[in-house]
Amino acid sequence: MIQVKGLEIEYDGETYFQNFDFSVEKGEKLAIIGESGTGKSTLLHLLAGFIPAFGGTAKIDGLTLTPENISKIRQKIAYLPQDIGLNMSSVEDMFFTPFEFELNKDKRPSSAEVEKIFEEFGLGMNLLSKKVNEISGGQKQRVLLASCLLLKKEIILLDEPTSALDKNIREKITNYILAQQATVITVTHDDYWIEKSDRTLHIKR
Repeated sequence: MIQVKGLEIEYDGETYFQNFDFSVEKGEKLAIIGESGTGKSTLLHLLAGFIPAFGGTAKIDGLTLTPENISKIRQKIAYLPQDIGLNMSSVEDMFFTPFEFELNKDKRPSSAEVEKIFEEFGLGMNLLSKKVNEISGGQKQRVLLASCLLLKKEIILLDEPTSALDKNIREKITNYILAQQATVITVTHDDYWIEKSDRTLHIKR
């Protein structure tokens, strides 16, 4: 599904990776681990198409990562960064915003689909009527994860997706996400997520 060869990235004045190769099989669940500042999140940015200039080559589902192909590649990817700056005030807007983009309009979920995944994630549908500042960080993280999964993309990129969750719900959500058929690539320090993944990629300085 993903093949990267000879990677080198200059990003925000820093150089990451030198002649770095890695690949991910279709449906594989890969946990990216390592110390802060080693380029783990940068690697997700690359795969999501946010780094236009880099050394080496990257192919995603047979498509070479180039400006010409980025639109086709993004049709295949759902990406949830660790820190999301949201200007919207309502949880409903926060949840449904990804489905407003042209690429995702046909993915908008039914009420039944939303209710089902909210139940899996320990959320009530009443959350959608609340303001973002009225819910906890853990609830916000679960709402965003639910929205990301309902995009039903072939590749899911997640950056520290369980950082705000307590142990019980964290394990339940980890099991749910890693049971999906999609290829899931996750930057994480969560021992449980790492244990349940198919493989780890340890990035060092």
